[in-house]
Amino acid sequence: MGHTMPMSRHENYARFDWATTPLGPLDGWSRQLRSMCDFLLCSKQPMFMFWGPQYVFLFNTAYQDIWGIDQRAALGRPIAEIASENWKSLAPMIQKVFQGEAFALTDICFDVPGQSRRYFDHSYTPVYDYEQATEKIVGAFCVCNDVTARRIAAEQISESREALALAVENVTEGIALVDSDLALILWNEPFRIHFGYGEDQVASGVSAIDLMLQTARRGDLGSGDPEAIVGALVHSILTTESAALEIQRANGHVLSLLRRTLSGGRYLLISRDITEERTASRLKDELVSTVSHELRTPLTAISGALGIVSAGAAGELTDKADRLVKIAQRNSERLVTLVNDLLDIDKMQSGKSDFQFDRENLAELVTIGIEQNLPYAEHGGVQLCADVPAEPVPVTVDRNRILQVLTNLISNAVKFSPSGGEVVVQLRVADNTAHISVIDNGIGISADFRSRLFQRFTQYDASSSRVQQGTGLGLAICKSIVEQHGGTIWLDEKVEKGATFHVDLPLTT
Repeated sequence: MGHTMPMSRHENYARFDWATTPLGPLDGWSRQLRSMCDFLLCSKQPMFMFWGPQYVFLFNTAYQDIWGIDQRAALGRPIAEIASENWKSLAPMIQKVFQGEAFALTDICFDVPGQSRRYFDHSYTPVYDYEQATEKIVGAFCVCNDVTARRIAAEQISESREALALAVENVTEGIALVDSDLALILWNEPFRIHFGYGEDQVASGVSAIDLMLQTARRGDLGSGDPEAIVGALVHSILTTESAALEIQRANGHVLSLLRRTLSGGRYLLISRDITEERTASRLKDELVSTVSHELRTPLTAISGALGIVSAGAAGELTDKADRLVKIAQRNSERLVTLVNDLLDIDKMQSGKSDFQFDRENLAELVTIGIEQNLPYAEHGGVQLCADVPAEPVPVTVDRNRILQVLTNLISNAVKFSPSGGEVVVQLRVADNTAHISVIDNGIGISADFRSRLFQRFTQYDASSSRVQQGTGLGLAICKSIVEQHGGTIWLDEKVEKGATFHVDLPLTT
């Protein structure tokens, strides 16, 4: 017939005894059947074919390798004989192809002998008789694709998502997971409730930008153009690894938000309703402010009266009475200091603190701060040293507030230094910044306390130190003062012995 299948490529087909099959000897095959078998056998993709009215089964090596098929038992046989009990389910599908319908079946599950369960996609196409140029269908051709790995991966992802969703639903914080295109992947009910979204507004694939716009248009993200607000948020999301912020919704609820960038370009948002915490904190601050104001006047009067009595204005005191009056006076002074600190922190937090900014020489202020603390240092047996440049260091500050910061840092350094110790106060200038360092060689600060140093009502204690007393507000007040001057204050964590605090303030040009 002028066309034979090369022995080197189709040796098994050429040697097969086709005379015992419905197709008959190989040299009697039609040209079209030979061409179809050539195509079948040349492909490394698993393929099979049903040919003729008896649906004779033909397949290539790649398909045979999947199933471990015995060629002698299956090749060239009618599929009805091979399929046996499965024929009832296969027959309608094969008949559809022979009726001219092309179709695909996806994720077909098979139990392959000796192997685990596997999944395939099958694509069926009718083969028309082109030799006779008729519409007659002479075969059904199928291309197979092993999708087991894809199916297993999809199942694992699904299981992971179900486990994640179950975990997410059982936490009180609001949680939302967003993909790299800012489309919603996963969320829980607290998240929806925190932001006031309706059940029909949150769904997989919904744009997080659209959700943010809804939030902004309600006024929950502050005043201003909603699109500009959301644009700034999106820019932050795409350009920073993480962020934390608080928003106060128009309905009065306060949310604490934490956003983190995950691997694969996804984003995690955690929300927490802190309305009750903020309300309790506000009530506490109001109480502290009220009590402080009410205590200030009588305490000042008491302290003053005790000072007058101690000076002998009420007559000469016995030694015992003088000792008791001095104890009372010292404690009243401590209470006055506590009240003043409470009022300071209250004013700074509420933004009502008055600052009088003037051009000052910081070198002079540092020197004054050291001189004011010399008696305290001498009383504790601590040497106080100045390392200050002779030339002026111009800054624009509130003189009294900066002296308050210096006094607090220097007195703390002295307080926690041993007798015979040394405290050094340095002032340096670099890159348009005045850099103050207060250095001591005392007991230092433990690692677990450093994160709380600048919080209100926190006091460092150590068994090796003398008994120290204070309000626990000093460093919090210092931080607020420095920040309102556009500066920064921090503990140098690289210092191993003692403690070193740094304050940076912008220079005035």
